[in-house]
Amino acid sequence: MFKRSPDPRDPILSAARAVFTQNGYAETSLEQVARHAKLDLAAVQRQYSDKEKLLAAMLRAYSPQADFEAALDAVQGSSAADILRDMMRRLVEVAQRHNDFFELAVIDAQSNNGTFLSNLSAAIFPKATEILGKMKANDELRPVSDAVIGRTLIAMWIGYIVSERALPQVARLAMRFMPERIWLDGMVDLMLYGLLEDNART
Repeated sequence: MFKRSPDPRDPILSAARAVFTQNGYAETSLEQVARHAKLDLAAVQRQYSDKEKLLAAMLRAYSPQADFEAALDAVQGSSAADILRDMMRRLVEVAQRHNDFFELAVIDAQSNNGTFLSNLSAAIFPKATEILGKMKANDELRPVSDAVIGRTLIAMWIGYIVSERALPQVARLAMRFMPERIWLDGMVDLMLYGLLEDNART
């Protein structure tokens, strides 16, 4: 589905990553990238004729697709709850190792309607479907459509990654007093069991 990935060590891509991250997509020009890479503008344009092609190359170069696939392949657990906990821990780990990619992915969402992210989701979809099949194998899940479960899991995972950044600095510091595993397990518990006590459900 994707073209062959560019080399992330390419000095143009390294420079572009720094400039895009610092200035944002709208305020970045090929001239700025060329200056940061200490190259002539013509040398940059020979490889990347415009900013859109440069962003696409960066997304491919820094894509976490292989790590996501490896993480999903490694998921273990005998119950739906165990599988979900293990999957979330592994996917959060991958996201934390690829922090730069997610900053680029925000730019992709803003400037390109999330095309790369959509393609990435499609590429890992078969493995995610296998995990969902394992979770459903023991008949432990309520009769909810796969699409709703999938979207909820994605929302929970992305929400976990983004939520810390959305908090005030003092709250971020306070969060670090609890181990990450407790935060993740708490979110998974809320997904599995809801907020309401059994006797409060109608």
